[in-house]
Amino acid sequence: MVVIKKKKENRIYKSYEKKNGKKSIKYVYLASKKAVFLVTGKPRESKYSYGVPVIPLHGYYKSDGKSYTAKELSDYYVVLNLDKDDGLIDAINEGVKIIVIGYSEDDVLVTGEEE
Repeated sequence: MVVIKKKKENRIYKSYEKKNGKKSIKYVYLASKKAVFLVTGKPRESKYSYGVPVIPLHGYYKSDGKSYTAKELSDYYVVLNLDKDDGLIDAINEGVKIIVIGYSEDDVLVTGEEE
C-alpha cells in the first residue's frame, strides 16, 4: 500500500477568492430602499428568517456590520436574509425570479415572450 500525501499550499485566501473551486458564501440583509436582484433558488427557513439565494444587480446590502454594493458581492454566493413576515417570501414561493424594490411601475419595463 502506498500513501501519497499532498503538500499543503501556503496560500492566503482573501474573502472574495474562490476556495476549493467554490465561491465563498455571504449572508446579507437589504440595506437600501432601492434594490434589484435575481432569485436563484428556493427560500430556506431558519429560526427567525428565510434565506434566499440571489444574484444582486443593484442596491446596497449589509453583512457583519459592513455595507456592500451589488458589484462587490459578485464574487460571492449570496444568500439574502428576509424576515418571516416579509411579503416577498410569498412572491418568491409563487415563482417570482426578478425582484425590483423601490422603483415605480413607470420606471420598470417588462417585456414577455411573444406567442
